[in-house]
Amino acid sequence: MKRRKKVSVISRIGAVALTVIFALPLYIAVVNAFKPYEDIIMKPLAPPASFTLQNFIAAWNSAGIPRLYLNSILITGCSLVLLILVASMAAYIVARNKTRFYNGIYVFFLMGLMIPVQMILIPSIKTLSFFHLLRTMPGMILFNCAVYFSVSFFLYVEFFKTLPTSLEESAKIDGASRFVIFRSILLPLLKPCTSTVIIFSGMWIWNDFLPPLYILDAKTGSTITTGIYRAIGQYTTNWDIVFGAVMWASVPIVILYLCMQKQFRHGMVAGAIKG
Repeated sequence: MKRRKKVSVISRIGAVALTVIFALPLYIAVVNAFKPYEDIIMKPLAPPASFTLQNFIAAWNSAGIPRLYLNSILITGCSLVLLILVASMAAYIVARNKTRFYNGIYVFFLMGLMIPVQMILIPSIKTLSFFHLLRTMPGMILFNCAVYFSVSFFLYVEFFKTLPTSLEESAKIDGASRFVIFRSILLPLLKPCTSTVIIFSGMWIWNDFLPPLYILDAKTGSTITTGIYRAIGQYTTNWDIVFGAVMWASVPIVILYLCMQKQFRHGMVAGAIKG
């Protein structure tokens, strides 16, 4: 009993320590976003003595946040639309066919989950360059769809397995084609899983740094993350602008989660990640 209690205490201490380690960067970003430059330099860990919104205004004007927002929203939105359409349709075909061929396709696509993005970055850049899509937003969108297809495909396949086939069979008897069945019957039922895909993939695409840094450039259009990185070189000593820009970058993801958290939770419980 004493040993179990000792292990339990150590586990709790470790959990608290990990929580502090992961929460500290967020705390630093939040408190310093509302402090003047002098307080950031002198007392970076202290709570703001007097709140100010000047950092957000300065970042909005100096770091070009509206342009970065527009580029990131365009890339993330188009990537998600294409990803949802392709992954859901592919998952529907694979989930409803139990042959060895489709099982092999399922395993083949799942192999993409084991490959880090960094390993395929250089081959992807060469491929995009060959097709003259490097330094273009369509190239960035296609790269995002290729990278996050595997996880989205997996979520949709597992969710389709939880849906009964009776509705599809009734529609087939009435003469509906497979495409009509998918568009009119199944697609509305995929909202919980689609919400999960939007939150997970949207967060990763929005926060991506290395791929847009190498695939895009400042002239083509920086995303919110690469824009902040490039602004740090120009505003090296202006940490008030940097922290303000970081908070601007976090706002859309927080809003997205708050708006879709109900569907997200339902998707997790209903079987979006259930085997």
